Formats: sequence, C-alpha cells, structure tokens
Amino acid sequence: MAELQLQEKQFDLLLRELERIGNQLELIERRLEPLDALAPALMELSRLSASIESLAYAALGREGPAVRRRRRA
Repeated sequence: MAELQLQEKQFDLLLRELERIGNQLELIERRLEPLDALAPALMELSRLSASIESLAYAALGREGPAVRRRRRA
C-alpha cells in the first residue's frame, strides 16, 4: 500500500512539472507569434528597395551598375 502511495505522489509531482513546462511553452509561443510575419515583410521590403532603385536609375536616364543579385529561396 505504501508503495502505491509513493507512486501516486511521484505521478502527481511529474504531472505538475509537465503542466508547468506546458505553460512555459505556451508563453514562449505567444511571444514568438509576432515574429511569424517578419520574414515575409523583410522579403517584401527587399523587393521594394530593388524596385525603387530601378526607378531611380530610370528617372536619371541611365542604366544601373551591372551587379549580380543573390537569388533567395
């Protein structure tokens, strides 16, 4: 009987620890959610920058420098 009570106490301690870890993971997930939109926004800013640069060279009436741009996946 004493062994059963010990197992129940160990189970309860383990369950509380797992609940605490789960709560911490939820908090981390909530903090990281705003970053999900960051990568697409940065890619769009990069494209807009390249477009503005092209427009600036077109407005000046000359061609931009011949440089290779890195391809992004």
